[in-house]
Amino acid sequence: MGLREMNATRTREHLALTAMTLFLDRGYEQTTMEDVAHEAGVGISTLYRYYPTKEMLGTAFLGDPGLMAETLDARPAEEDVAVALGHAVMALLEHSGRSNPEPQRFREIVEANARLRGRVMEWLGEAYDRLCVALAERQGVDLGDVSVGATAWMCVYVLLRVDEEAGDGAAAAADVMQRLARATVLTPRVPAAPGTEA
Repeated sequence: MGLREMNATRTREHLALTAMTLFLDRGYEQTTMEDVAHEAGVGISTLYRYYPTKEMLGTAFLGDPGLMAETLDARPAEEDVAVALGHAVMALLEHSGRSNPEPQRFREIVEANARLRGRVMEWLGEAYDRLCVALAERQGVDLGDVSVGATAWMCVYVLLRVDEEAGDGAAAAADVMQRLARATVLTPRVPAAPGTEA
């Protein structure tokens, strides 16, 4: 990573942490973009360059929605997909845990604000789409393969379940993933379509 990229990353993280602190201290609705820029010691144009909307700033602690996909890509090729996905989910949770000092209070802020809640769902959608691409490439299957979408959705499901739990997000995620691994999905017997019987 070059010096320019490192400086940009530091600025982005500084803005996100400043915003989070203000949201928690003053409330999300009561905090303006101007407040964040002033508190962070940057011009308002700089803030908007990194975070074009308040909702994007509000979910900045989640990080790049491509983090799970990037982590999956970086795992050893011989590693079982399920294990690699576990690492990908944990990498995201560890990142958001470092970035968000008070997850329970932030959950309350999200629940109270429809636009911010919508942005969280949009972020999850982006994470899902990028994880689908990484999964398809890793498994050498078409992006439209049903297993790709279902597997990526399970990762999003784990994140949603963790968001509903209080306490240690990583521990909650590990518990959910272990329970999913033990579960047996039963497929009902579907009658053959007319004219296709053997």
